[in-house]
Amino acid sequence: MTSFTMHAASVAAQEADESYLVGFADSRTQPQEYIILQRSIQSDDEPDTYFLEINGQECSGYGGIRRATLDKNTFTLELAEDNGYADGLTGVSITYDAQGVTPDLKHYLALVFQGTDCEFTTSAA
Repeated sequence: MTSFTMHAASVAAQEADESYLVGFADSRTQPQEYIILQRSIQSDDEPDTYFLEINGQECSGYGGIRRATLDKNTFTLELAEDNGYADGLTGVSITYDAQGVTPDLKHYLALVFQGTDCEFTTSAA
């Protein structure tokens, strides 16, 4: 059982290129570590679920998150046992400074996970 942990210096949540996009990166200018969650608004040629990428295409895929929790300074993902992202990866924990987070973070995360198997909860204001 392995967990991926990082502190995000940059957090983005927006609508771009007909997708809902949420990203966390360890640097604003030259990120070494990052997490991207994306969901197409129109799911014509893609699965009707979210896409997760962790530090590159080799650790990416559709679905596979059992629970996502957004708190004031932390975003955590509990991955399904058969997630397929990385051998033995069971969770992701991202910390960030609440002052640097856009007010849209909660909104776009809700849109990314809406209607999927992922249970999304938040206690963030």
